[in-house]
Amino acid sequence: MQDKNATYQFVGKLNGMVAALMLLLAMAFLSSCRNNNDFFTAKNSLKYSADTVWFDTVFTRVPGSTYPISVTQIFSIKNPEKLAVSANFQLGGGANSAYRMSIDGISGIQINDIEIGASDSVFVFVQCKLEANNNTQPLLVMDSIISSVGGHRSNVKLAAYGWDAHYYRDTIFESNITISDNQKPTVILGYMGVEQGATLTIKAGVQLFASAQTKIYIAGTLDIQGSATQRVTIRGDKPVWDPQFLPNQWGGIHILVGSVNNSIQYADITNATIGVRVDSLPVNGSTGLKISNTRIQYSGQASLAGITADIQAINCLFADAGSYSFLGLLGGNYAFNHCTFSEYSGFSSRTDGHFAATNTLRDGNGKLLNHAPLNLSVYNCIVDGPQKEELQFDQTTLNVFNIRLENNLLKSLNPKSIITYPNFFNKTVGFVDVQRGNYQTDSTAFGYKKAGTFGSPVTIDLLGKSRKSQPDLGCYEKLP
Repeated sequence: MQDKNATYQFVGKLNGMVAALMLLLAMAFLSSCRNNNDFFTAKNSLKYSADTVWFDTVFTRVPGSTYPISVTQIFSIKNPEKLAVSANFQLGGGANSAYRMSIDGISGIQINDIEIGASDSVFVFVQCKLEANNNTQPLLVMDSIISSVGGHRSNVKLAAYGWDAHYYRDTIFESNITISDNQKPTVILGYMGVEQGATLTIKAGVQLFASAQTKIYIAGTLDIQGSATQRVTIRGDKPVWDPQFLPNQWGGIHILVGSVNNSIQYADITNATIGVRVDSLPVNGSTGLKISNTRIQYSGQASLAGITADIQAINCLFADAGSYSFLGLLGGNYAFNHCTFSEYSGFSSRTDGHFAATNTLRDGNGKLLNHAPLNLSVYNCIVDGPQKEELQFDQTTLNVFNIRLENNLLKSLNPKSIITYPNFFNKTVGFVDVQRGNYQTDSTAFGYKKAGTFGSPVTIDLLGKSRKSQPDLGCYEKLP
């Protein structure tokens, strides 16, 4: 009898579950058969979060490729009514539009029957892909997304500037090459390499944009020939204002072992992981890298790095890198005059100094793996930052550790009394605006007229402006 009662109870529960399921199915069916009269159709009162969706500047398409596609812009459309609406959307340019849209997971040039609940919203995702326009300057390309509710129409405008460019994709130069067009930008996709015996020359005014996978490898020679009036720029390939301050948009310039006679003049190199890296001393008495009147900023790890390298720098700014404005690792020969090293970016939570030089190579536990001679001279420079100690040195007595820092303005407690020549410590630098990367100096600058002469006089500053007979410290002469 107990088994029979249990069976009845089970059947009763099963019938209840079936009844509940049938009710849910019926409700779903009735919902799917909603009468159009349940929708608000009297007018199109949709509210857009933006009147115009701007894409700033987008490079036009590489022939035979889908690259580049813009960043995705997002805006919302709200139904302010007390009833749901059923809306249709289409791109004004139809199949010929440079834009593509997606609403509620549906993509296309025309999207119909999108239900927006009472006082609810949907999000619209838009991208653009622009064709070449044969202009040297960016050309405005516009379209619109047209919405229709009960036959009533409204729209939101879409706008982007398309910029024609020269493109290099995964390119290795085995002979001399010159990039000289300063009217159109040049975009590098993937790697760019220069073989030994070849020279890559970049003329004044050229604008290079590097994609996320890009790294420039120099086994031969790099010759950047910017000028005071036409600087060379190398940066990430997002040609808008805000990303100029973001690091790690591309790999950087890597000067390899065996490369000789590299020169960088009047260049702005930004947004890299390591702005410029130089490996190994050159052979046959040649120079490794001479760099002047150049800014390297917004790098994720280091502005300038050398590994047993040969680097000479005059009138340069190395700033806003995650860990190091300068790193000289495992010895090398380094000479700096009238340079500014600063790190206020906040890209990393560093606690060590951002200006570092060693004659050692150690593992993660501090064990000495290798050592090489270090010769470092720093004159008339500024080293500044938010830490109490912005210098970092590591040495072993097993090899040469020859440093001479003289007549500089340093943020330092002089660790281990390594600095023996006269310098200025922990004074007011007077930068104009470190938050916006402006390291020119103002009327509070301590370094005004405090530079000395070490070797040949430096008669101009980073911008090519004449220096006073008694110059200022750092890469800039003080603003008037």
